[in-house]
Amino acid sequence: MENPDGAQSRIFIILAISLVGLLIVGLLSIAGLVVYTRFLAPSPTPPVVAVATPTQAVTPTATLPPPAVTPTGEVPTATRVVEPGASPTPGAETPTATPVGGDQIPDTGFGPLEAVVGGIILLVLILVVRRLRLTGQT
Repeated sequence: MENPDGAQSRIFIILAISLVGLLIVGLLSIAGLVVYTRFLAPSPTPPVVAVATPTQAVTPTATLPPPAVTPTGEVPTATRVVEPGASPTPGAETPTATPVGGDQIPDTGFGPLEAVVGGIILLVLILVVRRLRLTGQT
């Protein structure tokens, strides 16, 4: 069921050619990116390794007297004093969160079966809409 002047046919051909051209441009862009990252990218600089040098321990020569306490009505707060050279006590570290199961891809809830079902639904929808559009033209 084509129009006598062929206007819809020309528009379809123009759109199809432009979409194919867009696909080709996208594929060439991906190929260019692969070539650039594999062959033309500058080589990364070697990592710098820090070397620990022994240092001498600094011993304090004089200590300041404690400041004079003035009664202000405030409650003193406890502060932790760390001795120089003292090793930390076990269990005093701040806990850090570590990811569990880092060797697996997280489940996003959209797998290959859902993609196939979605594609089939889309195909049926396209065919139904086309059928309705063609029956409307008489």
